Amino acid sequence: CKICRKDGVYRCLDCMHQPLLCTDCCHSMHAAHPFHRIQQWTGDFFKDSALHMTSLQLHLGHDGAPCPSASMNYLTVIHVTGVHFMLVQACQCVNAESYHMQLFHTKLYPSTFEKPSMAFTFLVLDDFLRDNVECGTSGMNYYSKLHQVTSSVFPHLVAELLRVAWQWCLLKLLKWSGFQDNKNGSTKGDLALFCAACPQPRINLSP
Repeated sequence: CKICRKDGVYRCLDCMHQPLLCTDCCHSMHAAHPFHRIQQWTGDFFKDSALHMTSLQLHLGHDGAPCPSASMNYLTVIHVTGVHFMLVQACQCVNAESYHMQLFHTKLYPSTFEKPSMAFTFLVLDDFLRDNVECGTSGMNYYSKLHQVTSSVFPHLVAELLRVAWQWCLLKLLKWSGFQDNKNGSTKGDLALFCAACPQPRINLSP
């Protein structure tokens, strides 16, 4: 192991120089990087593995520290590095927020607000929108890329990706337009962006 000099069994494909790490050091080193891709040494070759195999858990609430009364949940997380299975400990304190709001605070967008079992990182949603606008990448092609990065055995979640991406785009439009929330409701045209080049009566066209 690069850190403690014990026998290393894991290497991280996303860390600089792909260091060889033991189980404990791999766990502690990736507490803030839970979506890195790792491989495990079998004695003959490196095979693909996952950080949850090192007992890595994602703690919600308490600024990432473990909650004394947490509940354990399994969560499928879609990130730019692929599809990940995570063990999530949600805060269950008296004043704790709802599970989906705790996910939002961790920059994870749940696929549903009622008992979510899947979430998308804010980064992968922004990356998909950029690919869709700049490269014309469809939802199916984008998710197929994530399949190739991870494994083809993962189920197709294109419908969930498109639904969450539409919601994400609406939230960004509301934010850009100055809506703190949508309780009062936006009216028609409130989210439109002003374009000085478009013909507009009394602005760049004679009445």
